[in-house]
Amino acid sequence: MRAVAVASVLMTGCFYIDPIVPPPSVHLAVTSADPANKLFRGGPATLSASFGTDAQQGWYTWAVYSCSEFDQAADACDGLPFFQDPPPGESPPSGALAHHTVNISIPPTKGTDKTRGIKIVLDARSDRGARATLDNNNEYGVADAPPSLQLDPQWHSLAAGAPIDLVATYGDVDSDIAGVALGWTVSGPDRFTLEDLGLPQDPGDPAHRTVGKRLTPSAPGTWAVQVTATDAENTASTVGRSFAIVADSPPCLAQWSPAVPPAAATLPISEPTFFQVPLVSDDLDAYPPITDAPQFGTTAFAWSIRPPGATQHQPVTGATSNGFKFDPALYTPGDVVELRVEIFDRIHTAALPCDDAAATCSIASSASCLQRQTWRVEVR
Repeated sequence: MRAVAVASVLMTGCFYIDPIVPPPSVHLAVTSADPANKLFRGGPATLSASFGTDAQQGWYTWAVYSCSEFDQAADACDGLPFFQDPPPGESPPSGALAHHTVNISIPPTKGTDKTRGIKIVLDARSDRGARATLDNNNEYGVADAPPSLQLDPQWHSLAAGAPIDLVATYGDVDSDIAGVALGWTVSGPDRFTLEDLGLPQDPGDPAHRTVGKRLTPSAPGTWAVQVTATDAENTASTVGRSFAIVADSPPCLAQWSPAVPPAAATLPISEPTFFQVPLVSDDLDAYPPITDAPQFGTTAFAWSIRPPGATQHQPVTGATSNGFKFDPALYTPGDVVELRVEIFDRIHTAALPCDDAAATCSIASSASCLQRQTWRVEVR
């Protein structure tokens, strides 16, 4: 009787064992914008997770901790993460949170005032419900962030002798800006001056400072400037600019009045008339003059007259401004008088290389850049 009962149980009973789903393989990548893929304090780090071929993406939970040392020591990392997603108390949505870009923490961590590493704890669950946690050996070294540095040159001319203002703006996201030092180097074919510029600071941007230098190259050629910002941990940033400096060009008459009549024609004058040159173009000695730097000068003017019967133009004593007042009452009606202006800069101070009979003159033999203009005036 007993044997029959046991056989009945064995024949009719049913046992089901739920298969165990193994933990998925999970891959973690940490990258930065740095060419060497270095992580910097205060800088971005991109966190990317993915499942292996044995599972499909489900969800991820992230926690990133600041560490005072990069040595895999658990007690070197903060107890609370500076980044956590999803936030505490929230459930992760399916299929999301595989990628994050975070700014690496700078505030104090255990035993130091600077973050030296980060530790990442990644909890992943596949679409089949299997779970894997990466929390060991997921520490990454973090380097001192180099100072930020920008160099903005400003100039009116790139001629030899003209000043170039160099404006450097710097900051340091993870260090005291007062500990950042600037160093300047200049290279070129000849001598130069490098003077300090007293630039105001922006009170609305205490995280950055501005320093200015005024470079004055003395000769044509290629000149290079480098500025280096070095913080208290001896981490440096360097930026540079180069300049193709040219020789100083002759000044050019850009405007004059009244208009000059065509060749062989005359300008009738019956009332006192003011002849003037309101604008001269020049690298260093323009008119009106540039007054914001002592390296700039002003155009020199020379006026002359050839009265009736004379064979040469005669300089007008004391006429050295950009204008001259012609009074026809000093002459007889019908007289033809030639009134002339010539301009010079600091280099071309000698007489112009043209005969006195030439109405115009150009040192560079260019009709678009004249240093002499002549009016033929007929007194009425």
